Amino acid sequence: RLYPLSKTYAHLLEEMGYFHLQASKPDTVGVALRDSPVGLAAYILEKFAVWTKKDNKFLADGGIEKKFSLTDLLDNVMIYWVTDSITTSMRLYAESLAINQWSLGMEKIPANVPVACTAAPEEIAYTPRAALLLKFPQLVHYTHPPRG
Repeated sequence: RLYPLSKTYAHLLEEMGYFHLQASKPDTVGVALRDSPVGLAAYILEKFAVWTKKDNKFLADGGIEKKFSLTDLLDNVMIYWVTDSITTSMRLYAESLAINQWSLGMEKIPANVPVACTAAPEEIAYTPRAALLLKFPQLVHYTHPPRG
C-alpha cells in the first residue's frame, strides 16, 4: 500500500490540500464556507466522493450516489450549516498540529489502551501495523477489508 512511493506521494499531494488549509488557515476557510451553503456543500461532498473511492474524481457526478443517498449527504452538510460549526470543526486540525502541542512530546507517549484499526484500501494515508504498535502497543485487531 505504500509502494510505489512516487504514486503514494503524488496521491497525498493531490488529496491533502484540505488538511494543509484546515491546519494553517481554519478561520479563513471557515468564514468563506459559513457564508455559502453551496460552497459548504461542495467542500464537504467532494470529500465524500473522493474518499469513498479514489477514481470517483474522474466521474462527472463524483460517483457520490453509488454509496450514499442524497438525503444522508444533505443531512451531513446541514449539521454544519445549521449549527454554524464548520469553522470550529476545522480548528481541530490547527490545534492538533500547533507547534506548542508537538513540543510537549505527547505523540511519543504510548496510548496503553486496547485499540482496533481498519486499514481500508481507499484510505488517503496508510499506516502499517508496525508503525501503529509504536503508539498503540495494545493493538488487539488490525484488518484490511476488501473495500472501503
